[in-house]
Amino acid sequence: MKKSKRKNHANGTQQESPIAPASVAPSPVRGWKLWSFRLLAILGVPVVFLCVAELVLRVVGYGHPTSFLLSASRDGEKTFVPNNQFGWRFFGPEMARLPHPFSIAQTKPHDTIRIFVMGESAAKGDPDPNFGLSRMLEAMLSLRHPGVRFEVVNTAMTAINSHVILPIARDCAAAPADVWVIYMGNNEVVGPFGAGTVFGPQTPPLPLIRSTLALKATRTGQLLASAIQSAQPSAEKESGWRGMEMFLEQQVRADDARMRGVYDHFEKNLADIVRVGRASGAGIVVSTVAVNLKDCAPFASSHPGGFSGNALTNWNAAYQNGIQAQAAGRVEEAARNFAAAATLDDTFAELRFRQGQCALVLNQPDEARKHFQAARDFDTLRFRCDTRINELTRQIATAHQSERILLADAERVFAEQSASQLPGENFFYEHVHLTLEGNWLLARTVGERVESLLGDRLGKRADATKDWPSLKDCAMRLGWSDWSHLLAWKGVFPRFNRPPFIGQFDHESQMMRVQGRLSKLATATQPAGISNALFVCDKALAIDPDDWALLRQSIAIKKAAGDLGGAATAAQRAVELIPNDAEGWAELGAVLVRQRKFADASAALERAVESNPQEIAAREMLAQTFAALDEHERALSEFSRVLELKPQLGLAWLHRGQLLERMGRKAEAAECFEKARSNPGLNPDGLVELATFFQQRGSSEAAAEFYVAALASDPSNAKLHVGAGQNFAALKRLAEAEKHSAEAIRLQPDFAEARLLHGLVLGRQGTIGGATEQFRQALRLKPELLDARLNLGVALVGQNPTEALAMFEEVLRQNPTNATALRYVEKLRAR
Repeated sequence: MKKSKRKNHANGTQQESPIAPASVAPSPVRGWKLWSFRLLAILGVPVVFLCVAELVLRVVGYGHPTSFLLSASRDGEKTFVPNNQFGWRFFGPEMARLPHPFSIAQTKPHDTIRIFVMGESAAKGDPDPNFGLSRMLEAMLSLRHPGVRFEVVNTAMTAINSHVILPIARDCAAAPADVWVIYMGNNEVVGPFGAGTVFGPQTPPLPLIRSTLALKATRTGQLLASAIQSAQPSAEKESGWRGMEMFLEQQVRADDARMRGVYDHFEKNLADIVRVGRASGAGIVVSTVAVNLKDCAPFASSHPGGFSGNALTNWNAAYQNGIQAQAAGRVEEAARNFAAAATLDDTFAELRFRQGQCALVLNQPDEARKHFQAARDFDTLRFRCDTRINELTRQIATAHQSERILLADAERVFAEQSASQLPGENFFYEHVHLTLEGNWLLARTVGERVESLLGDRLGKRADATKDWPSLKDCAMRLGWSDWSHLLAWKGVFPRFNRPPFIGQFDHESQMMRVQGRLSKLATATQPAGISNALFVCDKALAIDPDDWALLRQSIAIKKAAGDLGGAATAAQRAVELIPNDAEGWAELGAVLVRQRKFADASAALERAVESNPQEIAAREMLAQTFAALDEHERALSEFSRVLELKPQLGLAWLHRGQLLERMGRKAEAAECFEKARSNPGLNPDGLVELATFFQQRGSSEAAAEFYVAALASDPSNAKLHVGAGQNFAALKRLAEAEKHSAEAIRLQPDFAEARLLHGLVLGRQGTIGGATEQFRQALRLKPELLDARLNLGVALVGQNPTEALAMFEEVLRQNPTNATALRYVEKLRAR
């Protein structure tokens, strides 16, 4: 380095100056600091990118809200309503079920006791939430404490499990509540992230589940999920919701290693739900889950891995011998054979169920319970809460009793209230869903614990010695009638006709039982039954005219009674009470369509679609409404949207074809009609419309297929049997026509058109005496039915010409141009 020099002015010599300060080079970053900078660079850039992407997506309005509760307003008051898109995060838009509608004040009134009910479809009240746990609990507490206002909020949803209920609980913590009721456990295996789910990965680690759900709560995560969904095969995307049938290939044995993850997740999720509830200030009632043990055979059974060879051969021999003996009524012999099979493998669920049946017949109730419980636990299609899940529920509840967390042991109570301590059809429609009696007992069990938590909140108005309201009292408060009962069974019946129920070994006897129930209730749809239902509903509404659930019941009953004006008024009030109720707006639109108020109907249906973009039925009806308003292009556009969402919806293809035909586009219309024929769907009303259309077009064979399919879902519908009988008669399939006309008469003896059809079929088969009697009965029931009078005259020509002539003359008096009557009158007078 050069040194700088300067001249010394004093002596003229030069001296070296001090070294000039040099710039110091920074020390290199090494070790943990270097890796920290690198990690920051690696993570920071993506994080910044994701934040920017999230902001952009929100600004442009992409995505949907994921919170369970959404802010809304009603009559100037801030409210919470359920998010109809909440389930999209867990199931995708095509599969997601809707929450039950409600609208509650964000600031809870001081005079109101608010209770949240959380759980799955059994807690929701399937098949009719209007008579489920939430409604029953509210009715029961209100009747027991008439001076207290109770608000029981149904937050349960179909197909969910603890992984979904925990986010619901976290969101509900923002809404002040006095008590939370938790009734869950049936869907831990088949619900999201379970070992037998079809809704994504099976039993991943819990941290991964929760981080995945957190990501999907962002707009960026929704975009990624949508991209993944778009990459799936179209057939998989188009399958849509198919209920329990979707899980047939997802059998899980009790000894499957994944079950440890299921139980661990349930335990941690339930503990977190309880923790969130307590942090919100609510008392907690945690209930075990009751299921149908005695009258629900296993859905599927399997042997352990490696069970083969001689052991399997010997097992099969003993098992088949047992089945034959059981069918022949040799119960002791059957039990011995089943016991022999069990020494080789006692984990085959159906074997244990049959052992339970034998033990019951042999008056061995303790042994029977052991086997029925094992059959439930070894069922490889795991749709029922098992022993271990209920044990975990008891452990968590009893470990925290001092923290205002109480156990309601529904499993124990249902056993105590059942013969041989085996709950069955006395409380359940099928495997887990509760009848009115079952919901009453569950509400009674939960209600006791709710009262214990409320304590002083009930003050002097609480009377511990007062009897709890009876089932009859609660049913009257809820507007329950034979009409309600029939609708519930009609809602359940189609399940029995589909997998996995058709795979149960006792399926035939189950179908006979259900059809017997439907037959007994068939008169509920006749005028007297409808009148009684309306009386019961109106009586309940008189107590609370703004009871939303009763208003919804009233709509259906008034429609059946022909009071469309009353139905429209009730529907309008219902959506005023709960403005985001997509099904309520669709119901209002349907009533307005029947009144031919198409402009008003389209407005209501657009509100339904706005509330739930996946509301297929409302979209399809909206398209029809546009067609009725001659807005053809809007109608075609809406039909396209419907068929994009649900390509197999035959009714939409039919209606689109009819519109295209009116527009003169006959080739396109024909293609739509063919699509309708090959994609009929499962809705009974839609099948009937398809059947009628093809019958009128002369395609009786196609119509017959649709009638059979419709009757499979609604076998107690007398009108449907008449339609099917008429179609089979046109096809000259007289034996089938006679079967359906006879069944229509059995279901509704005063159905004049059924009598007429039966007489026609008997006459064509040569049974003139029987035909004559049926025509007389038809006339007795409906004297103005000219076809009955005309055919009675024809039947009487050879037996009693004078009476026959009188019949034909009366026909001509009412219809002077009737060619058949004119011809016969001329012939008879000529005699």
